[in-house]
Amino acid sequence: MSEPIADHAEPSAAAADGEVSSARFWNACQGGKDNYERDRQAVEAVEAIAPGISADARSARQFLRRTVRWAAAEAGVTQYLDLGAGLPLEPDIHHIVSRHQPDARVLYVDNDPVVLAHQGAYQDPPLSSYIDADMRDTDTVLAHVTECFDLAEPVMLTFSSVLGHFSDEEAHAFIGRLLDRLAPGSCLMLSHDIPTPAIIKACEVYSAAPGALPYQPRTIEQLLRFFDGMDIVEPGLVPLFEWRPDDATEMTEIMGYGAVGRLR
Repeated sequence: MSEPIADHAEPSAAAADGEVSSARFWNACQGGKDNYERDRQAVEAVEAIAPGISADARSARQFLRRTVRWAAAEAGVTQYLDLGAGLPLEPDIHHIVSRHQPDARVLYVDNDPVVLAHQGAYQDPPLSSYIDADMRDTDTVLAHVTECFDLAEPVMLTFSSVLGHFSDEEAHAFIGRLLDRLAPGSCLMLSHDIPTPAIIKACEVYSAAPGALPYQPRTIEQLLRFFDGMDIVEPGLVPLFEWRPDDATEMTEIMGYGAVGRLR
């Protein structure tokens, strides 16, 4: 298990300069320990604009866990590509899917130096591994995917609240290139905030923080376009807490939506 940054690590140069790390920001929102005071202050500033944003972040993490559990236990998927993995926060994908698919393989991808410093928590050979790469660099990502996975079998792609950091053109381009290489039955999971007035303002506040990666919400119509040509798994594109809730599901204000699609 990774050690909490706040208690055990020297601040990076960026942190010393007062910059907010996107990975640490979301870790703070989700109740993790791998963050600094300045990240928690950024969360407080955003929370003041959009009360419930931390609960929404926790809901996104819960949604990720439920969707990969569904894929492993019900859809029989054994291969998982987590793009924009962020900081580890147990249970992570490899902990969940291995309970249902002992031969599962998980590849985590991120290009945040903060996440890179904690990559050891993602590496559990042969079950899981981590690569330091920009998800837009699909040549590099696919090279590792080809080494780790059997592309004749289904793969699940997960994008947990990260696509807001990219334009529509960028996101559709790299998702399309990845899906083009995958077998029928492969899955695309995404969670994303929608543009309510509070979220729009909160994104402006967050994006203005030093070091933060700008984030833009998307409409439901924009999110549905990512699933063109796919079958959307029931119950469809819905508020995160409405997607096959379990006993751990936290009810929140409707900020984030999510869905899982399957390639025909």
